[in-house]
Amino acid sequence: MLKKIDTVFYKTALSLALPIALQNLLTSCGTLIDTAMVVSLGDYAVSAMGAAGRFSFLLNIMGFGFASGCTSLLSQYWGAKDSKNLSRTFGFGLCLSMGLSLVYALMLLLFPATLMRLFTDNDYTAMLGGEYLRIYAFAVPFVMFSQICSFSFRSIERVVVPLISSVVSVLSNVFFNYCFIFGNFGFPELKLKGAAIATVIGSAVQALILLGFLVFRANPLKSKLSNMVAFDKSFCKGYAKIALPVLLNETLWGVGTNVYAMVLGRQGVENHAGYTLYENVQQLFFVFFVGICGACAIMVGKSIGAGDHEGGYLIAKRFAVMTPLMGVVLGAVLFFTCDPLVSLFDVETEAARNAALGCLRFYGVWLPMRMIPYTLICGIFRAGGDTMAGWVLDMIGLYACGIPAVLITGFLIRPENFVVIVAVMFMSEDIIKGILGMKHFFSKKWIKQITDKKTEVNETK
Repeated sequence: MLKKIDTVFYKTALSLALPIALQNLLTSCGTLIDTAMVVSLGDYAVSAMGAAGRFSFLLNIMGFGFASGCTSLLSQYWGAKDSKNLSRTFGFGLCLSMGLSLVYALMLLLFPATLMRLFTDNDYTAMLGGEYLRIYAFAVPFVMFSQICSFSFRSIERVVVPLISSVVSVLSNVFFNYCFIFGNFGFPELKLKGAAIATVIGSAVQALILLGFLVFRANPLKSKLSNMVAFDKSFCKGYAKIALPVLLNETLWGVGTNVYAMVLGRQGVENHAGYTLYENVQQLFFVFFVGICGACAIMVGKSIGAGDHEGGYLIAKRFAVMTPLMGVVLGAVLFFTCDPLVSLFDVETEAARNAALGCLRFYGVWLPMRMIPYTLICGIFRAGGDTMAGWVLDMIGLYACGIPAVLITGFLIRPENFVVIVAVMFMSEDIIKGILGMKHFFSKKWIKQITDKKTEVNETK
């Protein structure tokens, strides 16, 4: 019986995790190809894209907050087969995220140069990045729409739909990067601005594909507009109770990590260029944990929403063990392959290359520890209905430990080796989050059923 349960668990987890991981791998590969093309433009262009990328990063984090808060509800409603609340939860999340996207896009359009000054003290880098941001602003609504739709499709176990949209989007982005950055196939040579235009096109393509699936294909999210906007005071209050902590969590986490970026961006153009390269390479390994975490959230949320609390806990426990073990394997692979991976890029200076290699080697060693709080917060606690726990853990790890440690290390101690600052950044945040997160996990206090379905006896006990 236990063997049968194990087989079903791993089969389900793989069927959900693999498409999610592939989707994120494609996106990361697309970003890596973008970076490889921009690297040939020199360290200033790479540094400018890295600094400007902090705003696309913050947008993605806020979008992730909206989507995660929404899917914390959706996965449980899906498990309870509550189509009414499924529909209006998706509609409410969509309305909120699109409203935010318009405000954010306007901010990037009006104040690009001022915003760039937050992450670089170099005039030329700020100018290049400002040009990039002004164009990227037009991609913002498409990015937000794609995020909320992708996460919502995943919550109802339609994980292939976001994958298809990402395949076409990444291919479009890479093609137009090649056209606009270098002026191929008769297109103008726009260099860094060309990369921004390609991002807008790729984002628009993905949003249109997801919209097509949503409108023209039968799926549980498809509903009359009146059902999707059937909000009342009670619903909005319940939504805010679950989703607002996630949104605040991700937004404040994004702001906090941008403080890291402000410090790192002032450690020299070469170090910052190396760190930008490191961020793109490490994403190739991080995507596998995004897949695991996504599968975990769907399976745990569905089980708890259906009333099977003990089953949800057992599923979560398996993922909590699986994640660091996979971190050891992938971390070792990254550690021993980072040199040939970085060699694929035409890095302008040896200092930038060394900074990238140092960051990647440390990340490979630290990966198992870093993925423990990530899985607990984003995959288990939120799916269980306890969205407040992740907020508290992230604020303690980031604002009470990580930011003070990085500010002191980067501006007061100023170590000769740039990687020391990166190591302090990770370790000061992850250790406390991992310890407190595991304590909360074993307490089972994170299991908070949102749906009305009565608790059922777990047949697998």
